[in-house]
Amino acid sequence: MTGTGPSGHAPFLNRAAIAMMRLANIVATLWIILLMLLIVGDILGRELFGNPIAGVPEMVKFSIVGIVFLQISHTHHSGEMIRSDGILGMIRRRRPAIATGMDIFAQLCGAVFAAVLAWTVWPKMIRAYDRAEMEGISGHFTLPVWPFLGLIVLGSALLAMSFTITATNGMKTLRKQT
Repeated sequence: MTGTGPSGHAPFLNRAAIAMMRLANIVATLWIILLMLLIVGDILGRELFGNPIAGVPEMVKFSIVGIVFLQISHTHHSGEMIRSDGILGMIRRRRPAIATGMDIFAQLCGAVFAAVLAWTVWPKMIRAYDRAEMEGISGHFTLPVWPFLGLIVLGSALLAMSFTITATNGMKTLRKQT
């Protein structure tokens, strides 16, 4: 990642984006641990004392979305996202430059998709915040909706950065191959 530009900004921006992806992944992992403790506490409260923790189903429902979007960019950047690349592998053996070009195209498509998702959810998040939208049962347990929409925006933006970094690295590889 070094030497991508005369000013040296790209390597710094890449490192900053990757650090944000790692931090989001750590936060999501800690969130999973806390969620497991909450679920165990809810079960114990329900079975032992007849008094479950209010709102656990709502918290779990929204947590899954938040966790996925916090972890997806790191998963992609680490090369652990599920993808079918059998054809790409066959092409790479015979025509590495063509395969690299196809991979760059796929990464750019992913970046556009992730950016469009972030752009699309952003106004919904703002609206949910402005309207103080809540999920749950009023008087029993409610959660604000906007933070979870914000996690979708953040996770999608980080994923777009990951796709862009991967495409940029692919372009460097393509220059070496041709």
